[in-house]
Amino acid sequence: MRGTVAGATLVMVCALVTGCGGGSDDGEADSGGASAAAEPKQTWGPPETHRVTLRVEGSGSSQIGWAAGDSHFETATLPWKHEDQVTLEGAELKNGVQLYVTPQAVKGTDGRFVFPACVVEVDGKTVDKNAGGESSQGCKYTLKGS
Repeated sequence: MRGTVAGATLVMVCALVTGCGGGSDDGEADSGGASAAAEPKQTWGPPETHRVTLRVEGSGSSQIGWAAGDSHFETATLPWKHEDQVTLEGAELKNGVQLYVTPQAVKGTDGRFVFPACVVEVDGKTVDKNAGGESSQGCKYTLKGS
């Protein structure tokens, strides 16, 4: 009985493997791979490197989530600043890379909690800012190639 089940299973597997192999029904070879290989690959252009600066203003201590190429989370003393080089290559040139800085609320001078001001700069140009508590979302920007 085991031999019969094993043999039947083997026949089914062979039929499935050879049946899914492709090729056209009229006996001609499948030219899909040849035409795909002949087409030029998508070229995105040369890599681009940008100088990114993330800043959080204020005083005291805050939890800060941030990303400039990769993401991080840390406790920092305000004011806080991070500078980095972000290189875009391949599909990142078109789709972009997310840059953000999101500080946690800190206690203000009046005792109420406020969100500190933040800024995202790319190559010295301010691309997003949150002037002190306008939004709990912090600052974010999608950096794409030029």
